[in-house]
Amino acid sequence: MTPQQAQQLVAMQIAFNQVIDPDYPQAPKVKRDDVKAILVELGEYFDHTGYKWWKKQTADWAQANMELIDILHFAMSDAIEHACAAGQEPAQAVGDLILQGAAEELLIEDAKELVSALAEDGDSKHPLRCGDKFFAVLMQMLIDAYGDADSVYLTYIGKNALNNVRQLRGYKQGTYVKMWQGDEDNEVMIRLLAAHKDQIIAHAEPLQRAQSLLLAHYDQYVSV
Repeated sequence: MTPQQAQQLVAMQIAFNQVIDPDYPQAPKVKRDDVKAILVELGEYFDHTGYKWWKKQTADWAQANMELIDILHFAMSDAIEHACAAGQEPAQAVGDLILQGAAEELLIEDAKELVSALAEDGDSKHPLRCGDKFFAVLMQMLIDAYGDADSVYLTYIGKNALNNVRQLRGYKQGTYVKMWQGDEDNEVMIRLLAAHKDQIIAHAEPLQRAQSLLLAHYDQYVSV
């Protein structure tokens, strides 16, 4: 992942958050709690890993790994807000956190280390926050899940594009169809990304390219 791509991720997250709150991040009107959202997503991650030793379960690591991408969304949002509060340029500051985290070589034994990292990055005002230690653990888990930082970049773009498609096709109104011809939309998104990987990464607007692919697929095969 290049510095430009890391900063693109931050810009995409800001743009997505501005759909909900146009004044984000400089003067947000919507009260957010990104750390709470991270903890909820982490619970969903554990659900997919089949951790319940008292019953028969089958782990679904593809879905568990996708929860890590969702956590990245909220982690960037938390870091963006703290960067703005500190008078920093968010794309640069949070992009650096992503790159530095990706460069670490950590052995992550349990996803609970994300919670420990939130606490280590915290301070008296924000006991849990997403700083360098959290991004180091999260990026290592993402790289372990997807193979390399470039694949993490691509998957984030795909999930961001899918989130936009959901909103455009009635997610809030309850009319969006999440099962795409028998498969969950996340699974279809991953397959479409793999089929068009080079095209999306090389595109001047990778998010828009990924979104147009997903919209075309949805409109042709799902919403008929």
